[in-house]
Amino acid sequence: MIRTAKYTLMICLMVGLAAALNGQDRKDIRDAGIVSLTVNEYFIEEGLDEPQVESIEKFNEDGEVIELQEFNKRGEVTRWEKYSYDEDRNLIEEVFLNARGKVTRTEKYIFEEGFRVEKQYFNERDKLYKKKVYVYEYSK
Repeated sequence: MIRTAKYTLMICLMVGLAAALNGQDRKDIRDAGIVSLTVNEYFIEEGLDEPQVESIEKFNEDGEVIELQEFNKRGEVTRWEKYSYDEDRNLIEEVFLNARGKVTRTEKYIFEEGFRVEKQYFNERDKLYKKKVYVYEYSK
């Protein structure tokens, strides 16, 4: 009985923290000094009392997500991405990895005067295979 109450309280606290962080922007995360967030999932109806890690997010000193990992019920990585930003806090690179941490593809963003002008796609061998060019039309 006490064990169930303890797990219920722990779940409520984690859900509350996850909801609070999920609604927070990077300034709030930075100001709080948060460097990572782990979301644990409990499959109570399935008889699993132990937490299963659902996701892990890591943040840089500016509160920006620099790494994201998501897991299935068996603890296997289903999504793994790393992010880089420029001095203006623009997302300039996304690196996609497989479950073993090997790069499968990379997407890079080119900015000029604060505007995204190009997105480049690289394969696992870092060879450019596609790109998008953004063309802006301005009023006079």
